[in-house]
Amino acid sequence: MKKRYSQIKLPDPNDHDPHPRLLVDGYGIHAGDSFRARFPDGWHDITLEVAWEITGPGCWYISTPGYEDVCPVGLFVET
Repeated sequence: MKKRYSQIKLPDPNDHDPHPRLLVDGYGIHAGDSFRARFPDGWHDITLEVAWEITGPGCWYISTPGYEDVCPVGLFVET
């Protein structure tokens, strides 16, 4: 089976939820979803979470230790 790669994108502009879902392949992702993401030093498994005290797309963060300060938007992931 051939691997596919997609980019984590900003939510649909019509998603007016205070915690809009980021998109991968056009589908909204959920808090707790895990991905294999490309970083400058290679591929790493990450998990995405939502900070409830922050609204908008900036509420998403990587909960995997060592990657908490990396914005997930724009990362390429295996799908």
